[in-house]
Amino acid sequence: MFSEQLKMDLKNPWLRSILAVVGVTLVVNIAFISYAFIFPPNLVVQDYYERGKSYFHDAQLRDQAAATAWRLQLLLPNTIKANDSITSRLYVMDHSGQPIRTGQVLLSAYRPNDASQDFTIVLPRTDAGTYAAAISFPLPGHWDLLARIDAGEHHFDTAQRIFVQR
Repeated sequence: MFSEQLKMDLKNPWLRSILAVVGVTLVVNIAFISYAFIFPPNLVVQDYYERGKSYFHDAQLRDQAAATAWRLQLLLPNTIKANDSITSRLYVMDHSGQPIRTGQVLLSAYRPNDASQDFTIVLPRTDAGTYAAAISFPLPGHWDLLARIDAGEHHFDTAQRIFVQR
């Protein structure tokens, strides 16, 4: 009796429609979750979670360090096209406004959606407080730039997001 009632219920188009919607929803969710595990999103920083947790705890240390921080300014052209060579400049001044005369600058370019395109170049010093080099972005889209100067015990960085046109 239960078996016959079930057979009759399964012939109902409304019940079939509801079961089909539930089934499609489950399949799509399983597909999205599987895709997320197979192709995880690439993050600019590997330890993003730990850095995020300590962000507010380190606020007082950042405020204290701001008084002695160097000023870094990364300059790029307003319009950047893929595969075009441009000059990137980093201007560095110490906390008293004097240009820095020593140090090594690394410019790292991160593509948020494709870590295989990330690259790092050295910006040589061209003048007091000025570091510059030619750079070319292989693909259009958004790029995150991180310029870091290491001079003895001093380490400072600046970040900038840019858009590269076709």
